[in-house]
Amino acid sequence: MNIFEKIHPNLNVNELSTDSLAYLGDAVFNLFVKVLYFKNTSVKNLHKDSQLLVNRKFQSTLLDKVLPLLNEEEKAFVKRGINSKGAGRYGNDPAYRKSTGFEALVGYLYLTNQERLYNLLMEVLK
Repeated sequence: MNIFEKIHPNLNVNELSTDSLAYLGDAVFNLFVKVLYFKNTSVKNLHKDSQLLVNRKFQSTLLDKVLPLLNEEEKAFVKRGINSKGAGRYGNDPAYRKSTGFEALVGYLYLTNQERLYNLLMEVLK
């Protein structure tokens, strides 16, 4: 049983704010990284090690890797994230804007196609 499937809301992702999708995507990616690397590190190092992957610079790099693999609908959610109010919070920091686009994509795919999300993340985290 996956506890998140039990509380997975039936939402129309097109009606959600982009900042909400990015917020969800940030949480999902953070948990994904921690679970993925949990068995390969001590709990003491887990937070420190996961911070190497869960930050705007690395997520910006991941977006560059994943973009060629995306369909047009997925790219539209990335673009929404890059242009969102939340992404503008740090001015014109390109890494922050791109990481927000990445997080919006993760949030979108978490709600619509978790298998696709898993495959894309595993591909770009190789």
